[in-house]
Amino acid sequence: MKKRIFAVSLLSLVLILSSCQKIKDIFTVKVDADFTVNLPVTTSPSPLKSTMGTFLSTNTFDPLNDADLALYQDKIKGFEVTGMTGTISDLSANVTLTDARLLVATASNSTEWNFTNLALTNGTVITFDNSAGQWAKINTILGEQKVITVTFSGNASQTNVTFNLVVNFITKVSVTL
Repeated sequence: MKKRIFAVSLLSLVLILSSCQKIKDIFTVKVDADFTVNLPVTTSPSPLKSTMGTFLSTNTFDPLNDADLALYQDKIKGFEVTGMTGTISDLSANVTLTDARLLVATASNSTEWNFTNLALTNGTVITFDNSAGQWAKINTILGEQKVITVTFSGNASQTNVTFNLVVNFITKVSVTL
């Protein structure tokens, strides 16, 4: 009899605890939130090779500049990146990026993507994939709720080329109501 009471008590405890998590989940909603960063780029002559161009462009964004997210700042449970792209616009001449690096960072976390021989035309869309687990790092970086620095740097096949790289972070934000 004691064993049955113990088993029933244990089963009841398990059901209560699992129900608590389900109740908490009822009060959590996922909200779409996209963040966009514009990186204007100009290739300059390289000190090593006169025909090669180098570039460096940096910009910042604050995820809490989104008015809706700022309202729920203390209730944000986390971010989930569902995609990341970069679109080339205002390209002055077609160019190949012989090597390029996109770095996303705060003071305490960073992640990056590296590319070689990336041919650019106006409208080129670059997909920043999750092949090395970068999205998990971006989730952490966004979760810090601090200003984020995005840097695009590298070498190009020619100098004096200008373009914009518009990086789009596609995310879902979990918010507790």
